[in-house]
Amino acid sequence: CPAAAELKLPAAGQAPSILWFTSKACPLCQRLGGDVRQAAAAVGGRCELLQVDSDDEARWAPELLHYKVSAVPAFVLLDNQGYAVAATTRPQPYEAMRSVLRAMVAQAIEERPPQPP
Repeated sequence: CPAAAELKLPAAGQAPSILWFTSKACPLCQRLGGDVRQAAAAVGGRCELLQVDSDDEARWAPELLHYKVSAVPAFVLLDNQGYAVAATTRPQPYEAMRSVLRAMVAQAIEERPPQPP
């Protein structure tokens, strides 16, 4: 899952995105890292997963406020128009967060089926 250098919202018709708000000090974030990398590898180009380091509050304050992220880890699913269509409201136990990630990935790739070669 690439770290977001800057957030570029999807242009119309592009792949949906999942924003993953994390912190280096968050043990649950670290534990979810493998699941996020695995999901990113599995979706091909149908969905983009971007890691947003909430430790850098000065840089990401607008996004943290806009998506109402008050605690990490947090996931926000953006549709192919750049609108937030699903989000976690608070951190949950590992298995629940993993299930949320899987559901968001499934919703994102359902919205953007594989393109023919």
